[in-house]
Amino acid sequence: MDLKALLKKITAAAICAAVGICASGCYLLPDEEEILEAPEVKASDVSYTTVTAKKRDLEKKIVTTGTVTAERQYPLSYEKQSGVISKFYVRAGDEVKKGDVICDLDTADLDFQIEQKELNVEKAKLNVQIIYESGGTQAQIDSAYVDQQLIEKELAKLQAQKEGSELVSPIDGIVSSISDIRAGDNVSSGQVVATVIDTSALYIAIKPSELSQFKMDMDLQIRINDDYYDGVVFMTPEALIEYQADQRDDHNAVDETGIAYEAETVYVRFKDTPPADAVGQLADTVLVLESVQDAIVISNNLIKKVDGEQVVYVLKDGEKTAVPVEVGLSTGSQSEIVSGLSEGDEIIIR
Repeated sequence: MDLKALLKKITAAAICAAVGICASGCYLLPDEEEILEAPEVKASDVSYTTVTAKKRDLEKKIVTTGTVTAERQYPLSYEKQSGVISKFYVRAGDEVKKGDVICDLDTADLDFQIEQKELNVEKAKLNVQIIYESGGTQAQIDSAYVDQQLIEKELAKLQAQKEGSELVSPIDGIVSSISDIRAGDNVSSGQVVATVIDTSALYIAIKPSELSQFKMDMDLQIRINDDYYDGVVFMTPEALIEYQADQRDDHNAVDETGIAYEAETVYVRFKDTPPADAVGQLADTVLVLESVQDAIVISNNLIKKVDGEQVVYVLKDGEKTAVPVEVGLSTGSQSEIVSGLSEGDEIIIR
């Protein structure tokens, strides 16, 4: 059979096969997958994270931070003399009593002068006695006695200078700072050597966001670290206006506190004895506006609004249930639940 006749035969066979497939309704394509129904998820199969409703105390308060400062500070200096520092007896932060020596000046030369004057005084006294016993005239005795008195006055002046070489604390307090001076350094008259503060009168200046809540003589708490102390408001912006007006009108008025008052500031004083190391520390003033005790308290983010009603989602019998609640005292992060929840209820977080 020739090639042309063979090709015709093959083509005819292929056409017959295709016609047969079409006639039988079969296709050379994949079958469609069967669509299944969605599985039913029951509420009891859902897992929730919950928190148990508990009772506790709740306070609505204003907490403001400030630095503990001393009302009265005493910069110490040698007012009438200068010299070389011989020795320091305290360091910054040390407690001192009234009269305690802070430091002293080198008095080696002064000690020598005092010793000489003391001998001169003894010599002058002997001279007076000799003139008297030898039958000197009254004028001679008086003259010798005047010489003695002059030497005694010179000695007293040197002794006063010696006493002035000691720089002492004028109060019971704390050495808050010592200038950049060391033993062996020269100090001038009037140069501040150290500062002592009165720890019995400490205050905190604060700038709260709600100034109107603070009133004169209002009690509050002062917190330093984890310790609490009683405090009282002793100056407010309103009271400061009055105070400054009185100061202007009375030219003899003296501000004994030593506080440079600022506007828009509340000043709080310790009622208790503050810790000796409180000066310079940060402290919180805590003003309680409202409080409740033994109440169910939850986070504000657990309270939802549904159709204008406040609800909390509670897990009851394995089901998520919206429970209407009445809210009482509320702070920025937590609220008291007056009704709707009971102690032990499992509140759904998510």
